[in-house]
Amino acid sequence: MFSLIRTVATIALVWFVFRWLDRMFGGARKRNARSSKTSARSNPGKSRSPKDDDLGDYVDFEEVDEK
Repeated sequence: MFSLIRTVATIALVWFVFRWLDRMFGGARKRNARSSKTSARSNPGKSRSPKDDDLGDYVDFEEVDEK
């Protein structure tokens, strides 16, 4: 019975330590990603680069039969 309680306590302790480490190190990435998304939504003109009109032009080629 004592070994079962000790096993459950160890699992709980490992889980809490993992969650704490995830919040300490992984939470910063989540906060930075979330803040960059909100700043991009609030200032859409500033976050986008100017569009170059020369890029992406459609060129229609004609097939030539060579005899």
